[in-house]
Amino acid sequence: MKGYEVTERGKIIIAIVIVICIFVIPAIVLAVKAWSSSPPLPDNPQHTEEPASDDEINDGPLPDGSGFNPNDPHDSGDTEQGSFDPPVDPDDLDDPDETGDAGDPDNPGDSGVVEEPKYGPVSISRTHGTMTFRFSPGMQDSIDTASVSMIGDFLSSPKNTSDSQILIEMPLLSDDDVTKFINAISDTFASLGVEQKDLLFMTYQPSSEDSDSNLYDIRLSFSQASVGK
Repeated sequence: MKGYEVTERGKIIIAIVIVICIFVIPAIVLAVKAWSSSPPLPDNPQHTEEPASDDEINDGPLPDGSGFNPNDPHDSGDTEQGSFDPPVDPDDLDDPDETGDAGDPDNPGDSGVVEEPKYGPVSISRTHGTMTFRFSPGMQDSIDTASVSMIGDFLSSPKNTSDSQILIEMPLLSDDDVTKFINAISDTFASLGVEQKDLLFMTYQPSSEDSDSNLYDIRLSFSQASVGK
């Protein structure tokens, strides 16, 4: 009886060993392989991205377009909001009056600045009885039309009284140029009813720049004379 029990128990143990070898051991081997091939999970699964370095932060713009973008054409760097041209206040503009520079040489009534004219009107003040125009002996044999028209306005000044003379300040020129200018200005005043005896000529030393350009300022004003007009 004892011999039979030992034999049967041995068979059961052998059967269990065989089952373990067939099913349990392969399952363990597969589980070990699967575990070894899986990547290790991070310690903190909620934060999977590594913080960017300083170089990565400086290379591009901040999120949502905030911050400075070097490729933004609207950011010129002049000010915090880029370049800005403020509107011009009309009160800041020059308000030309009758003492200001003349405008279009062909339209002496149009006050304004004459930008480097070759010759012609420069300024007039009927109140003060003064006028300036430019004359070029190298280009003119007579006074230009616009200056003649301004001289007519000059004669309407309240400074033009019966006992006044017209003072003409002219540059110190060569004899030929002086003769040319005196003839031209005398003919102009004669056409406006002013006689030669009412003209008083004075000279001044022109600047080297005026001499080089052959363009001179002629200044007119009224001077009190002992002999009436």
